[in-house]
Amino acid sequence: MSQKVLEDFKAALDAHAIVAITDARGKITYANDKFCAVSKYSRDELLGKDHRIINSGYHSQEFMRDLWDTIKSGQVWKGELRNRAKEGSIYWVDTTIVPFLDQDGELFQYIAIRAEITERKRLEQQNAEMMKELEAANRELANFAHIVSHDLKAPLRGISSLANWLVADYSDKLGAEGNEQLNLIVSRVKRLGGLVDGILAYSRAGREREQRLTMDLDALVRNTIELLAPPSHIVIEIATPLPQVVIEPFKAQQVFQNLLSNAIKFMDKPAGRVVISCVEEESCWHFAVADNGPGIETKYFGRIFELFETLTRRDEVESTGVGLSLAKRIIELEGGKIWLESTAGAGTTFHFTLPRTLQN
Repeated sequence: MSQKVLEDFKAALDAHAIVAITDARGKITYANDKFCAVSKYSRDELLGKDHRIINSGYHSQEFMRDLWDTIKSGQVWKGELRNRAKEGSIYWVDTTIVPFLDQDGELFQYIAIRAEITERKRLEQQNAEMMKELEAANRELANFAHIVSHDLKAPLRGISSLANWLVADYSDKLGAEGNEQLNLIVSRVKRLGGLVDGILAYSRAGREREQRLTMDLDALVRNTIELLAPPSHIVIEIATPLPQVVIEPFKAQQVFQNLLSNAIKFMDKPAGRVVISCVEEESCWHFAVADNGPGIETKYFGRIFELFETLTRRDEVESTGVGLSLAKRIIELEGGKIWLESTAGAGTTFHFTLPRTLQN
């Protein structure tokens, strides 16, 4: 190899990396410009010194002993080092130290090639701190969910029972208007209870993890239809075989339950029909839930998946506005996506995907 080629290689390496060469005793015999720039030491200050000049004191004695034992045995050492520059600033380097042997098999020098990763380490630390904050927030959310479930639902049940008792025992004395008002109380208490349940389910979807199981979606959907007990004028059909996927059972049931109950709830045709289908695509399963209901105007497509959003008055159709938001959250947490096609008066099709890798 010509001297020119060697010089070109050296120039390319110096342009990219922090390079130092030490003798067998660890004394620095060569330091490139990038080493000087990052460490803030001049070349004269580095030559003849060992790497303790940039030691930050961060790494344990065991860590440093392992490093030296590795390279003294003739093996390459790779790892991350936290160093200190001349003026006291800290910087991190991704380091490879290569030992060199002479003709007699004796170590005579080491070459250390480093890449500065200070910004990456800063981001890692920032992410670690954010994860701690997120874990703390999740714990607070779990505590809040418990309080909501216990301290809010209990009095709601009491109000509902009291209202039902008044209707049952005093309906003849309250008159039509009084009975209507009490029934309205019962209805709204039920709605609030459903809203609380929806919020709890929404929070659990991203916070709690169940065991992932191989779920037969065909059987799961048939069971969900049975649980929903659609009225006699609505037929729900599974048009194609549904696959098996590895997923948390709660999540799978919540997706289909919310999409189907949405279709049932808003059906405005005397002969309602809901069709569930699935096709296998290259990287995912593509599901569709189509109904012949009232349809949704295009201008509402962006709002339909928002939390607490409903397109009808709640006194007309009981809805918490959580179901579609929950389905969207679960699908996206699983790595899929959800969207809809609809024409006002001509029905709606909800499409969603689940990655086929969930089977692995």
